[in-house]
Amino acid sequence: MTESSGPRDPVEGGRPLRRDAARNRERILHAAREVFGQQGLGVTLDGVARHAGVGVGTVYRRFPTKEALIRALFEQDLQMRQEAAERALAHPDPWEGLVDFLVEMSAGLAENRGLHEVLMLGEHTSGPIETARGGMLPFLEALIRRAQESGDLRPEVTPSDIPVIQHMLYAAAQFTRGQQPDIWRRYLEILLNGLRQRPDNPSLATPSLSNEMVERAMGIIRPE
Repeated sequence: MTESSGPRDPVEGGRPLRRDAARNRERILHAAREVFGQQGLGVTLDGVARHAGVGVGTVYRRFPTKEALIRALFEQDLQMRQEAAERALAHPDPWEGLVDFLVEMSAGLAENRGLHEVLMLGEHTSGPIETARGGMLPFLEALIRRAQESGDLRPEVTPSDIPVIQHMLYAAAQFTRGQQPDIWRRYLEILLNGLRQRPDNPSLATPSLSNEMVERAMGIIRPE
């Protein structure tokens, strides 16, 4: 995932952090990105502290809970996914815009286990993260509608197909992790060939999942 490079100084409790505290905060965030990305969200704050080379007390001063650290890391990343969808919608070619979005989404998820758990599995959720995840549906609907109206995307494809496709590509990347982790690109090419509308396409015999079923699987809607 891409780290923020904005000019604003880190703040905590509405006040700018001292320079040494700000350095420690960024060090912790960088370490957390690495260990969560490689090992998932099961890593403890003690594990993050070891990876950052700081005492666990330093981590707890900046992030009193693991959920607070996860929010600091991933709210921005989810916002980046929305920005990718906005760029895709602005692309002059509806099909290429959709492809660009799928490639960018797949790359981020395939290479980052923690992001996959937050975005696709609803783990360690929060209000802002939940809002960002749920807010992706209108963008998916617009991207798909636009590509179908241009005649490039087969009409049976629905927004609920996209999260399932992302899970498939993540599984492919994990299957070959340490050998050929970018193999997901091959399978995305195969899937894109299947998604492309052609005159000789046979109709899909199996209906797609409903949006509600996919959202429940992702943890956006909690079962009663």
